[in-house]
Amino acid sequence: MPTLKDVAKEANVSVSTASYAINGSSLITKETKEKVLSAAKKIGYRPNASAKNLKKNKSEIIGFFLSGFKGPFFNEILEGVQDIVIKNGYEMVVCASNSKHRLLVESYVDGAIILNFHLDDYTIDFLANEKMPIVTLDREMNNPYIKNVLLQNKTGIDFGVKHLADNGHRRIGFIGGSYDSYDGEMRLAGFKESLKKYNLILNENDVIRAEFTEISSLLVMDQYIKENETRPTAFICANDEMAMGAIKALQQNGISVPKDIAVVGFDDIELSKHFDPPLSTIRIQKKLWGKTAAEALFKMLDKQYDFNPPEVPIEFIHRSSS
Repeated sequence: MPTLKDVAKEANVSVSTASYAINGSSLITKETKEKVLSAAKKIGYRPNASAKNLKKNKSEIIGFFLSGFKGPFFNEILEGVQDIVIKNGYEMVVCASNSKHRLLVESYVDGAIILNFHLDDYTIDFLANEKMPIVTLDREMNNPYIKNVLLQNKTGIDFGVKHLADNGHRRIGFIGGSYDSYDGEMRLAGFKESLKKYNLILNENDVIRAEFTEISSLLVMDQYIKENETRPTAFICANDEMAMGAIKALQQNGISVPKDIAVVGFDDIELSKHFDPPLSTIRIQKKLWGKTAAEALFKMLDKQYDFNPPEVPIEFIHRSSS
């Protein structure tokens, strides 16, 4: 069986550098990391799975790898995953990290669900195999041991644009999040496609970015208002928290929602229906999303690979903000 020393020799690096690279250390450059992982894959090296039950070669634990726990979005997804994990007699560990992924890299878990933009595609593709199936929620990958359970982001945004266009809005703005969010960028791409579909003109100045939080959206919308005398009559936001921040900024500047500017969110978090005004939004069945991901993972753990996970339903919820 190939050793770490063999990997280091193949990659022409020191053993310590190879170890750091395989364990996801931020001390190693991306280029060196990719060279080491490529060498490991070439010679068939697998990290030591010492935590697994030696008799079964299984830990009967699955890992859920998140970028972080900020905001109310993740709880329902976790509930859905946990339901299926318990049903199958397994346990779940939840990890939020931006650099180290030891439980995944060293195979301490039998399989993984990933919603973590810090984990790069190259690492995920390298780690996925028959003994480590992976489900991704935030990227598209082509690997027999990886299933993508993605949201219908463009469809959801299209529901929102159509609703606003049907209500006479001709200039619609968009509040997006950080560039490294797969879902956020898909929603922005869907927004641009839907504007063309309904013969609406895209004004690039009306596409602004925050950080998926209420306060960040409040601040960028407040700045936008002060810098622009003429504005869209509606905004679609890449999540509900940013929609709420935008509404607060509009209200603080004496702009009525929805009389002057309509606002639509995305996600349908619990608070959205209690907000003032109640928020129109695209509803994701978050618990079902988690269940669907976990069911796909357990199918692969049962050596079933020839299937496509079902799509998670999505719908437009019309409330007072639009």
